[in-house]
Amino acid sequence: MISLYKFSSRDELLAEINMNRSSFLKFYAMSSFLTLQLLLAFTTTTVASAEETVDETGRAVRPNVLFISVDDLNDWVGCLQGHPQAHTPNIDRLADRGTLFTTAHCQGPICGPSRSSLLSGLYPHSTGVYQQPRGKALAEDQQHFRGKLLPEYFSKQGYHTMGVGKITHGYPEKLAFNEYGGWKDGFGPKPKQGRRFNYELPETPYSGTQTDWGAFPKKDEQMPDFRSASWAIEKLNQDYDKPFFLAVGMVRPHVPFYVPEKWFERFPLDEIILPKVREEDQNDIPEIGVKIHEMPAFPNLGWLQQKDDVQFKKCIQAYLACITFMDHQVGRVLEALHESPHADNTIVVLFSDHGYHLGEKNRVSKHSLWEESTRVPLIISLPEQEFAQTTSLPVGLIDLYPTLLELCNLPPNESNEGVSLVPLIQGKPVPDWRIGILTTYAKGNHSIRTENIRLIRYEDGSFELYDHRFDPEEFENLAGPAQFDRRAMEINYDIAQALSKLMPKDEAPYHPATSPAPVNAWFEKHLKANGIE
Repeated sequence: MISLYKFSSRDELLAEINMNRSSFLKFYAMSSFLTLQLLLAFTTTTVASAEETVDETGRAVRPNVLFISVDDLNDWVGCLQGHPQAHTPNIDRLADRGTLFTTAHCQGPICGPSRSSLLSGLYPHSTGVYQQPRGKALAEDQQHFRGKLLPEYFSKQGYHTMGVGKITHGYPEKLAFNEYGGWKDGFGPKPKQGRRFNYELPETPYSGTQTDWGAFPKKDEQMPDFRSASWAIEKLNQDYDKPFFLAVGMVRPHVPFYVPEKWFERFPLDEIILPKVREEDQNDIPEIGVKIHEMPAFPNLGWLQQKDDVQFKKCIQAYLACITFMDHQVGRVLEALHESPHADNTIVVLFSDHGYHLGEKNRVSKHSLWEESTRVPLIISLPEQEFAQTTSLPVGLIDLYPTLLELCNLPPNESNEGVSLVPLIQGKPVPDWRIGILTTYAKGNHSIRTENIRLIRYEDGSFELYDHRFDPEEFENLAGPAQFDRRAMEINYDIAQALSKLMPKDEAPYHPATSPAPVNAWFEKHLKANGIE
């Protein structure tokens, strides 16, 4: 039996938790900060603070921002070591001259809630955007969204804002940016007449999926990400009379996992390394945890493993190929910035909107409160930064809004619910840093991820608990039925109760924009109970 902390008694643990704000949980968070301090101690270059960045007149300089968003990218990038065959040289080079946040998590494990949160600076439980939005309701929401998204705030502060590709979800890009370059072909291109290469949709009354994989089309130039990168390169080669905010939205590796054949060639099918999976991995989670995470329209592990894992290998091969293709487009944009007159005055941010399961927990999808769905790459590189630094303190995409305002010497947006990451970038002491970061999937269902622990609590009060020091795959639910050590169970329960206090007590009702299309039977009942039909 693995217990989270080794104490001689339950009372000893409780005394430690309740002693003061420097609780035992925070000790674990601070361990990563000590690592960051040691790294900086051997670095001769330091990161300039926002306050120190001034022009010859003494006025605060407002740097440009290159804001690169990637869709459905999990931790399969070289710098995060999520998969041994991941090939992302351009993202890795960016990490070599930036701050890599290794415990970064989204606030919603699907596109709409995640992007609505990070762009508004508000948690899903504050806006009610827990599920995919539709229609015009987000644009009509004057309280949370209209005129208040991150690029709109920059525009009001005198920036020229530009965007291309997928940036928002459910909010018109032409409202969000002064100049928008479009997003032709969406998640395509796709074969004609609905043809699929490997995965055919099963008959189900629930939401479908574009999930499939294969080598298609023939040329990079046919891909939306190639065109988005080319548009961004053109903009980086222009001169501006004001600072700019340029958002570049990469679609891949969002499904379908289609890219030209040449990107598959790096990953021969007979050499593919499959991720670690456990066939009965959901046997120790509560009933609601099974039901809320069901994805009947999506591939499951049993299907992937048929005929000696042939589809499993093809799926992994295609996802890796999509990542490498996307990384190449990112590299084109970064090289253009490097060769442009803006290189010395542009902050670069790269992140994914959420992660993705590739067979783990019996699924090929996002839509979960587990690690594979919530963890995201996040890198922030400042102008002329030539060294790497890493921190494993828990951060969220919601922190990007206040961070960029501070880095760009702009007035804070008082409605932001995230925390500026500037102290971490500057290597300053952060004794009161948050213990864990919140992710929400459906109203009333939350996850807290600390540096070492994940707690999932469902609307019925049941929970899951994982210790990433011993169980990075989240195979062993420490609150599951297989735990027989009474003392350890009591300790784990008390830790779960302590972390539960970080979860929201008040939650907004579902937003009027919420799509009524359920992904499974649990959501069908849940949405109707919350007035969404």
